[in-house]
Amino acid sequence: MDPIESIAFAINRSKPGAGEVARYLGGIADCEGVRTQSFETYPLSPDALEGFDLCITIGGDGTLLGVLDAALQSGCALLGVNLGKLGFLATFSQEESAHKLPDFIKGNYHIAERSVLCGTNTQGQSIHALNDIVFKETQGNGLVRLRVSADDNYVSEYHCDGLIFSTPTGSTAYNLSAGGPIVDPKVSAIAMTPICPHTFGNRSVIFSDDTRILVERGQSGPSPRVTIDGRNHFDEASHSLPLEIHLAEARLRLMQNPDHSHFAIVRDKLDWGAPAIRDSLS
Repeated sequence: MDPIESIAFAINRSKPGAGEVARYLGGIADCEGVRTQSFETYPLSPDALEGFDLCITIGGDGTLLGVLDAALQSGCALLGVNLGKLGFLATFSQEESAHKLPDFIKGNYHIAERSVLCGTNTQGQSIHALNDIVFKETQGNGLVRLRVSADDNYVSEYHCDGLIFSTPTGSTAYNLSAGGPIVDPKVSAIAMTPICPHTFGNRSVIFSDDTRILVERGQSGPSPRVTIDGRNHFDEASHSLPLEIHLAEARLRLMQNPDHSHFAIVRDKLDWGAPAIRDSLS
């Protein structure tokens, strides 16, 4: 891979020690002759990472998600240092990032390209999601009714607590908690999973990577709140539907160790497969 000549640091100051980690990694980069710059507020502006080869996010998965739009626009790779809990995206520890950074700067790294969702409403507002776009009733007014079409073909009307549209990256997040499938991140697809559907007939659907999905309000029921990677991005529910969802042309470039294993992360972080089961198979 190409050597790294410039690094931006996105620092989550709410995480204890984040500033110290950034200074230490910045010192390593300086010794390697790399240009550096630090950002302490995010989400970053879309043009913030123009001209950078790598952005190192220091905090956790939420910190990394906060630089998504800037990374997509610039094509800058992301490396996540985890000071939080799970760390599905920010997979490097403080010690590992410091140990590996000189090799990464020399070009000894692997880039995983991750699919990203794009949602566009009738006002022309577009948003991107690395994990999921979620439609959910949050006001205690009962179930929502959502009509879903794919490439102008009617799929179904869902009577449920909500709908989750996830990328393969996000399949181990809210999608998995709602009973959806785990999808290998190398697959290019969209998973749709109803949240507590009213009928047994409504189950997860996997759409191909070129499908354009339209979500509209059904015949009755309250307007759902739409969240993108766990954040509200539309001012009012009435402005968010209908919403067209498809995979964005740009992909997120996530820096990883050459021996990175997605399913090892799932086993470790979610304790997938009880220890007794794993021991009996080893």
